[in-house]
This record gives sequence, C-alpha cells and structure tokens, in this order.
Amino acid sequence: MKSTVKNGYPRFVALLAVGIIVAIGAVQASGQQDNDSQLAQWAELENLHAAFHAAVSVHDPVNGDSPGVITRRIRDAVALWAENGEITIVSTSAAAGNYIGSGDPDDPSTCPEPSGDTSSTGQQGTLCTFFKYVSGGLQQANKFVSLSPAYKTKFRPVENPDGQWKSSVYFECHYFDVSLDPATGLPSWTAKSHVYLNGEAKKINGQWLFTQVSSSAAPVPVP
Repeated sequence: MKSTVKNGYPRFVALLAVGIIVAIGAVQASGQQDNDSQLAQWAELENLHAAFHAAVSVHDPVNGDSPGVITRRIRDAVALWAENGEITIVSTSAAAGNYIGSGDPDDPSTCPEPSGDTSSTGQQGTLCTFFKYVSGGLQQANKFVSLSPAYKTKFRPVENPDGQWKSSVYFECHYFDVSLDPATGLPSWTAKSHVYLNGEAKKINGQWLFTQVSSSAAPVPVP
C-alpha cells in the first residue's frame, strides 16, 4: 500500500502542476484577449474623437467654407451622436442649457433657433440647434480650427454582461482662428476659446456614438 501511495503521489503532483499551468495560460490568454478588445475599442473611440474635430473645424481656411459645406459639416457633427443624444452647455451665457435629439439643418422644425431656456431642466433645442447656431467653429464668419491635446484625452471602454460596449469620454477643444494675417500671409493662429466635453459614448449597431456630454470652459493645457 505504501509503495502504491509513493508511486502515485509524484504522478498526482505532476498532473496538478500541468493543470495549474494550463489554467494560468487560459487566464493569461483571456486577459490578453480582453486587453486587445479594449485597445480595439479605444482606437474606434479615437476615430470618433477625430471625426468630431474634423466636423467643427473650417475646411477652407483661406476663403472660408461655403454654406453648403457648413451644412454638410453640421450633418457630420450631428451624425456622431445617438438619436436621442444630448449636450449640456454649462456656462452663464445665453447658450447655456440642454440640446437634445438629432435634427437636420435644412428643417427648422427639427433644427430651431435656441429657445433661450437656460434652465437645468429646460431645452434650448436639438443637437442640430447647437451646431448650427451656437458652435463657433460652424459659423460661416469664423475660420476656426479645433485642436485637442492627446495627453488629456481619456476613454474607458467597458463591455457590459449583455455584450454592449460603453465608455466614459473626456477631451478638450482648443479653437484657433486661422484667418490669414495680412502682414505675413500666414494663418494667424489666434486663440479663440477653450472648452472640454465630458460624458459618455456607446457602441450602437457596431458604431461608437456620443450619448450624453456636458461642456464648459477649460484652462489652457499645460503639460
């Protein structure tokens, strides 16, 4: 009996060791897959971020964008949001308040001028209202470019148990006037405003979209 136990014990230890190694390998593989998946989502969120800045930045800094180009840019900006998306402007200006839902810049019923309701529970209009009438980068008279410091940009994509991805979102928009300086013939790069967007995005039907964000003044970024 003792001989049987002695002979079986090393075999048991060896099998246990193999099992532990396999388990550790499975855990490591699973962790690597999770990391890879999160990195893939982060990259898609960065594309969403880049698309936002492209939409709110002038495309022709020399001549200014035509009304048709601006309308397309407004549509591009609105398309980055969920259908019932919301942006809340936190300030003491007449632009403060909530802008909820999509809208089309050629349809006054879905893209009305701001209502003037700056209360926390009111509604100024739709997202289209904000981009058409409020956002400085989308006003025809302005030749603004929006820049965003990468080191202050934050996404935290998380997959819910039901398989749906969501992420917190934070990035800054630092607007500069790139109108040509008559003295030099070069863009003036005059700072105009500094704001942040802080909120949430979700992956809906395979596409990351903003769902709700608040926006207010941000300090000039200093590393």
